[in-house]
Amino acid sequence: MYDLSKHPYFTAYTDKKSGITSYVLTEKVAALQRHFYFAQPSVSADGKYLWFLCFNPPARYMTLGVVSLDPDHPFIKNFSHASPLGGHPCITPEGDGVYFGAGNTVYKLDIEGNLTKKITVGTSITHGRPLQRLFTHASVSADGRHIAMDMKIADRVYMCVGDLESGEIRLLNKFGREYNHAMFSPVDKDLILLDQDWWRDRDSGEYFPIDNRMWLINTDATRFEPLVPGMFYGRDGTEMAHDYFSPDGYVCWSDYLYGAYECDLQTRKPLLVWKRPIIHSHCSLHREMFVGDYTPYEWKTKGCSVMFYDRATDKEIPIFSDMPYAEIWSDRYYHTDPHPQFCAEDHYIVCESTVLGGEPAVAITPASQALSACRARGETVVARHDTADGESGWRGELRKFDFVL
Repeated sequence: MYDLSKHPYFTAYTDKKSGITSYVLTEKVAALQRHFYFAQPSVSADGKYLWFLCFNPPARYMTLGVVSLDPDHPFIKNFSHASPLGGHPCITPEGDGVYFGAGNTVYKLDIEGNLTKKITVGTSITHGRPLQRLFTHASVSADGRHIAMDMKIADRVYMCVGDLESGEIRLLNKFGREYNHAMFSPVDKDLILLDQDWWRDRDSGEYFPIDNRMWLINTDATRFEPLVPGMFYGRDGTEMAHDYFSPDGYVCWSDYLYGAYECDLQTRKPLLVWKRPIIHSHCSLHREMFVGDYTPYEWKTKGCSVMFYDRATDKEIPIFSDMPYAEIWSDRYYHTDPHPQFCAEDHYIVCESTVLGGEPAVAITPASQALSACRARGETVVARHDTADGESGWRGELRKFDFVL
């Protein structure tokens, strides 16, 4: 991987509490530059390119951008013709571009800016109804053949898979409530993780909570079941969210009150790994390291930090501590939560930071440096959680799930 301390587009920043040095992208092609959603890597697997989203408020649209991480051959681009309003992007398995949704079409954008149409949703599916989204965020099957499409048409969700070669779209299931964040397993080409989400009726404004957050569906449409039946019933699952597949096929998620969990699909037994309140969390290739943010939802009053966790030592350390609140970007459309993620085969940690002048910017931290700092200066995690009203405290035992297997 490259030495970003020599890159002309990045500015070094050392956290005062941890001593960890990160590199903030300060070269701009847009007023706001935001990395991809945490469940999809922002850096290509070979470490050559950082992809990001470009915003120019108050405009309510985004375009795609990319920067070369090679300090000897730097470039940065804003692809003004590539606006992923129909679905957030993902890097292609080959690393030579990104897939994204615009209107009713899934496109591939390459590093030179060339667009290729891959899948188009026709009127035989929409029947003249408005297409709200093609997918929440793009996700490609383990064999590279299919893309998950949790399409929203009017007030219905249609869970489909699209064939990236033939353009064929196949319906798996349809729902009269909100399901989103469909994500293919990285180890099982036929398995998809699908989230049930809260929603409001567009006419009445009535709120419908989550019953069970995480569901498994396969591409043959012969399987649709909750990850752990009965796991979330009796508690609004909005406090258990931001789930994803780990690179080795576990389902992982954040419990806002308790911490970062993992679940082996063979046993279906959730395991609390990082015992601290966390909002977004993400793991390394084999779940030895985690990163997370706490708490962007109370940033203005309580501050927000990006934390690193080493599973082997049960220690944590801040990568960015007490980041300033960016009032100007508080509009949820721009969604500047830190969203930390591991990228490029665990070489990099990427997140959104506000450490330079309070302006949100994409930052890259060498994961090896964070691990070394954590083992040398990190603090052992003391199991704790927040109460539902946000008051910190430890109430004794961890919450126990009433499993129905």
